[in-house]
Amino acid sequence: MQTLLQEWGVPGASILLESASRNTYENAVLSQQVLQARGLQRVLLVTSALHMPRALATFQAAGIDALPVATDYTVINRDWRTVIDFLPDADALSRTSDAIKEYIGVAYYRQQGWIAVKK
Repeated sequence: MQTLLQEWGVPGASILLESASRNTYENAVLSQQVLQARGLQRVLLVTSALHMPRALATFQAAGIDALPVATDYTVINRDWRTVIDFLPDADALSRTSDAIKEYIGVAYYRQQGWIAVKK
């Protein structure tokens, strides 16, 4: 990502890396430390659209003012239906698995106290 940002013209000195985390929670906590050390308060949070709600809630709970910039939107064309559309397929299974992972992730993060429960 650093290389791509620099190819797009972002100065290397403007890119801060946090490479020690193993999950979203650790990334938020460690990123907060990096930001605090530099006196920075607001960041762009870039992640997949599916993961964004959990990531944003985790970063906010860590005290980071993050502006969400979602990527990897999944768009499903619902205008055209055939009998085949109602049969199980690998793509649908993959999307379902991804969604279930995020639901479980949100529940786990809430149970751990890593994100606030919305009221």
